[in-house]
Amino acid sequence: MLDAFKRKKAGKALQLIQAYKTVFSSEDGLLILQDLAGKCHMLSPVTDVSNPNGFSAASAFYDGKRAAFLDIVKMSACDERKLVELLQETERNKDE
Repeated sequence: MLDAFKRKKAGKALQLIQAYKTVFSSEDGLLILQDLAGKCHMLSPVTDVSNPNGFSAASAFYDGKRAAFLDIVKMSACDERKLVELLQETERNKDE
């Protein structure tokens, strides 16, 4: 009984990973990842240095956004070259 439960759970996990790959490997998905990279502060500091006691609520909030973006990248199996290109394009767009 436990093995059947584990197989079902593993099957659902694989199905979910495949869905991430399908969505975020498309042109639209890459456009969304680029947008999220900017909104999730992937290329800017998230630590609130104005707080002398360390992390503030703002730091935690931005760190959570960054963690969510990284989870999407991990689940979609975005390769390093694509990720670097995506972040470089995000940085170029930020300057415009």
